[in-house]
Amino acid sequence: MKRQLPTCACALLFMILAGCTPSGTSPEADDGIHVMAAASLTDALTKLESMYEEQTGETLVMNYGSSGKLRQQINEGAPADVFLSASVADMEQVANADNLVDSVNLLENKLVLVAAPEVADSLSEWDDLTSAQLRSLAIGQTETVPAGQYAKQSLETLGMWDQLEESFIFGSDVRQVLTYVETGNADAGLVYQTDAETSDQVTIVAEAPEHSHEPIYYPVGLINDNEKARHFYEWLQTDEALAVFEDFGFLGAS
Repeated sequence: MKRQLPTCACALLFMILAGCTPSGTSPEADDGIHVMAAASLTDALTKLESMYEEQTGETLVMNYGSSGKLRQQINEGAPADVFLSASVADMEQVANADNLVDSVNLLENKLVLVAAPEVADSLSEWDDLTSAQLRSLAIGQTETVPAGQYAKQSLETLGMWDQLEESFIFGSDVRQVLTYVETGNADAGLVYQTDAETSDQVTIVAEAPEHSHEPIYYPVGLINDNEKARHFYEWLQTDEALAVFEDFGFLGAS
């Protein structure tokens, strides 16, 4: 015959076991500050990550990707304290899902046409895209990659989208678009100026014509309003942090 523990003993045992159970995986746990960031910010944030961790002793848990995919992850409940987006629209969707405490436009960027060196000679401006007989033009996925959305806006404004559509190769983020051009998998591509300037394997042909797309703002958003997250969110807006972004070619948002 099996013996049963008295009810009070069972309750005591449950309380002891519960006290030994991990408290969960929410970003409020002491497992670092979770940062979702657009892929185009990788280089600048890698330096800022090192600076911040050295100054504060805190750990930043970085997750890079396209702003649209990161926004989806945040709205689906992925751990996130701070969100740096390459798109105001993606930040607004986080706000609309009641997942945003505060946000501010932090940076600006430019969209440029880049080409492999052997192709660049046949391009001098965006208008040449329809006459240069390109095999392929790399752009970001227009549903989830802000650089792809800005590229589509520009090409539609210039009346080129339908003419070039069959040549498109789509990248999962702006860094993949750049890689396509660097490796010869695409003759040319549309990327941010800051990404183009990281590469010595592509030539910057020209900036997107003025007013051909929406302004490229990078907002930073506070997702989880705890003390550590707010400190990092506010630190990113300091002159010290902005100077690093500017070293990597970004402009402070006007």
